[in-house]
Amino acid sequence: MANVNNPFGLRSLGVTLSGGAPQIELYDKVVGYGTAVFPGDAVNQVADGSIEKSATPGSTLFSGVALDYGAALKATDHLVIVSPDAIFVTQCDDDATGLVAADRGLNCNLILGAGSATTLKSAHQLDTSTKQTTSTLDMKLRRLFGVPDNAYGEWSRWEVVFNNHRNAMGTTAV
Repeated sequence: MANVNNPFGLRSLGVTLSGGAPQIELYDKVVGYGTAVFPGDAVNQVADGSIEKSATPGSTLFSGVALDYGAALKATDHLVIVSPDAIFVTQCDDDATGLVAADRGLNCNLILGAGSATTLKSAHQLDTSTKQTTSTLDMKLRRLFGVPDNAYGEWSRWEVVFNNHRNAMGTTAV
């Protein structure tokens, strides 16, 4: 069975690399922010302490992953998974052959696609064209997500952790 193109953002597996549950904190999105935040969106903290998702792949320190929806141009509160070692599952895009077994342990940037106002689903996914050993890329590829309807290749789903996280040890303060 071929993988299906159905991006959903980043979904928590409910565990961190250290084995505990991920930490969740409350953040706000200000009224003037013109983009909706969807469950599964990678978000970053801005200077006033609020969150947004206007990150630049490969160069933004992410603050975590939003768990709820907030409409554009409305002040909304968001629960955000903030543990830098939280494990997520996400889909890769369809560049070339997608991702294969030899790609385990490599790094990729995210494609920060706009979510669906109809389904309220995130469209964030892995950008397979960026896969390489460079540790400054957004995500670390752990392994293929182990479910029966998932296979290596385009649109495969992967377990990932953040490389560029605001709360990670050794990260330069912003």
